[in-house]
Amino acid sequence: MFAQVVSTEAESDKLAGLLTFCEEQLPSFREVPGFKGFYLLADRQSGKVLTISLWDSDDDLRRNNEGRGAQARQEASAELGVTPPPVAVYEVVLQA
Repeated sequence: MFAQVVSTEAESDKLAGLLTFCEEQLPSFREVPGFKGFYLLADRQSGKVLTISLWDSDDDLRRNNEGRGAQARQEASAELGVTPPPVAVYEVVLQA
């Protein structure tokens, strides 16, 4: 399994809009081959936001990044009023 991790910061008043955006996007991602799950983590006091999406394989993750994933990150960045953050990819080597 592979994980895509995106970290950014947002004004605390933008977090509700980001949550709504993610909830609206999830149904279409659930249909993408290889999609395994998604987490949206937020520290409301500092404004730090972290997303983690899980994928069956590196190929599945990269195919998504070139299409729908890139578009969703652009839209989410516009929602937050920030430049699109960098994306990190990790292999999940232990799951508990």
